[in-house]
Amino acid sequence: MIEEDALNFFEPHSLGGTMKHFRTDQVKIFILGMLTAFAFLLLLGTREAPPPNYGRYQVSAWGNGEAHGAFIVDSASGETKIVYRYKQQDNGEGLERNNLNKTFHSIK
Repeated sequence: MIEEDALNFFEPHSLGGTMKHFRTDQVKIFILGMLTAFAFLLLLGTREAPPPNYGRYQVSAWGNGEAHGAFIVDSASGETKIVYRYKQQDNGEGLERNNLNKTFHSIK
């Protein structure tokens, strides 16, 4: 059979009220910890995230059978510049724009 003291273990009067007081302190500490964590996350969420550096310049190539080339798009400003273009003319010569090995800002 189960002893009577084991059945009264969780009753506050069997421990002189210390278990109830202990649980109250635990709840206070838990709530204080949750409020601190919430405040910390709230403060972190208010600062502005920096823009990503990857993917700012995107390269695209094109061709239609008569001409082909490549251009670069600056996704931060929306500016587009032709890096390379070649088009065959009727007389056999080609029109070429070659801005390879130049920085984006030096391309006109």
